[in-house]
Amino acid sequence: MKKFISKTTALMFAFVLLTGSFAISAEASANAVRKKPTVVLIKAEWCGACKRVDPIISSLRKEYGGKMNFVVLDVTDEAAEAKSARIAKSYGLSSFFRTNKRKTSTVAVFKGSTKVFQTAKNYRRSAYVNAFNKALK
Repeated sequence: MKKFISKTTALMFAFVLLTGSFAISAEASANAVRKKPTVVLIKAEWCGACKRVDPIISSLRKEYGGKMNFVVLDVTDEAAEAKSARIAKSYGLSSFFRTNKRKTSTVAVFKGSTKVFQTAKNYRRSAYVNAFNKALK
């Protein structure tokens, strides 16, 4: 005797399979992200120092983008800050964000969960290059 399943059951089964494989791939991707050093920039649109730091970090992102994660935590307003808190949490940076969210133009580099560099209002590209290279060792 042959058994048949409904289209709905088949679609639900396919969804579960696809969702499960996506979750595994997303988890694997998150683990790959955590293996790279992470550069964090806390900025706001109204911050003059941020306007000077941002182009430096943007150019370095082009140079180091494949080797490091770059995370921008925007604190321009309450909505941006709430979104940044969620982003910080996803990278395991909630404590860092809570402590530094009022220190715009702050740049930090993390190797795993260890902070290896932090500065603010630093406009010297060489300081970032040295910190990035150190984190990549």
